[in-house]
Amino acid sequence: MKTTVRVTPADFAPPAMVDRFRSISMVVGAVFSAVAIILAYRDWTVFLRGWLVGYMFWLGISLGSLVLLMLQYTSGGNWGILGRRFWEAATKTIPFMFLMWLPLVFGIKTLYPWSTMKPEELVADRAKYWLNPKLFVIRGLVYFALWAFWAWRLRRWSAKEERGDSTPESFIRIQNFSGAGIIVYALTITFASVDWVMSLNPMWWSTVWGMLFMVGECLTTFAFTVWLLARFSQVEPLSRVVKTEHFHDYGKLLFAFTVLWGYLSFAQWIIIWSGNITAEIRWYLDRVHDHWKVVATALIFLHFVLPFSIMLSRSLKRNPKRLVRMAIWIMAVRLLDLFWLIQPTFHPAVEAHGQVLAPLNFQVVAVNLVNVLAIGGLWLTIFWWQLGKRSLLPVNDPKFPAMMEAKHHG
Repeated sequence: MKTTVRVTPADFAPPAMVDRFRSISMVVGAVFSAVAIILAYRDWTVFLRGWLVGYMFWLGISLGSLVLLMLQYTSGGNWGILGRRFWEAATKTIPFMFLMWLPLVFGIKTLYPWSTMKPEELVADRAKYWLNPKLFVIRGLVYFALWAFWAWRLRRWSAKEERGDSTPESFIRIQNFSGAGIIVYALTITFASVDWVMSLNPMWWSTVWGMLFMVGECLTTFAFTVWLLARFSQVEPLSRVVKTEHFHDYGKLLFAFTVLWGYLSFAQWIIIWSGNITAEIRWYLDRVHDHWKVVATALIFLHFVLPFSIMLSRSLKRNPKRLVRMAIWIMAVRLLDLFWLIQPTFHPAVEAHGQVLAPLNFQVVAVNLVNVLAIGGLWLTIFWWQLGKRSLLPVNDPKFPAMMEAKHHG
């Protein structure tokens, strides 16, 4: 006889390991933040360049979590039920990421050459209507306001659902809201990636730049989610729910977004190469000389060829230990990709605009790692704190009982 599994939010309370992880993250964040402050005092310019790399990495998980949450609501797929609480906790870091954005604002004249260039040195319309310090700040405020509003509304509805106050009509409204949010996300992350990263090279542009960041953020977030599921599936309460099929689903999504990243990266390169326009190919020339040639080659094999070849295996996607190693690998190469996108701007093949630029050396790499750990430690502290406030699974989701019954009868 088929039985109905009845559970409450209390049955899926976070395990004690959440508090332990929060304490570790707090220590890491505090120690490396102190080191970052010292580095900023010693060399503000090098610090800012490294800060941008770490910032874009962790912002990617915050925004990737927001868009995956909206995709789950819009599609109604079972694949997102296990990830919902993780993504909701991650979206709570958006106000924190706004604070971490402020050093970029204060250092705008240090990071962005267009902020000190004369309008006639740039394309007139871009200088007048886009590459403007005041508009840079205003647009940033708009981006964060929209991201925070969508995240707040989704979490508010989720809390209502957990109390048992949701209705089919309210779910349809949140689906529509999420669908609109995906469009808002696509527009805002495109503009933000242009403002904060692409405008480092004010004479260069790419039509797929925003898509590269969208795919990269989703890929990083899927990898982070796989690690969380693998870790929490070893203890109660998720050990009663998570099964091989769930890892298989996330493994397929990791594979799909890896392929999409490779396709977009190649499309950008082939379009610029075939155009053979000096203003465009300059960007790639700066990224394939000296040390950067090694990094560029490594990204081809480590970010695409190797993950693509390995994740073709069905058995790997169904093996949590092997899949989580691939997820950690992907997060590492995502960080390397951001480093390659950003840092060559400051260490080009030839000096630009008569500016004296420090060579790429161990100090530059160390500063980048310190900033990644400083922001990451504080980001994870907030994440674990928020994750510990609620149940780990949305037990009042209409699809949750079927998932539990499949577990018991599968």
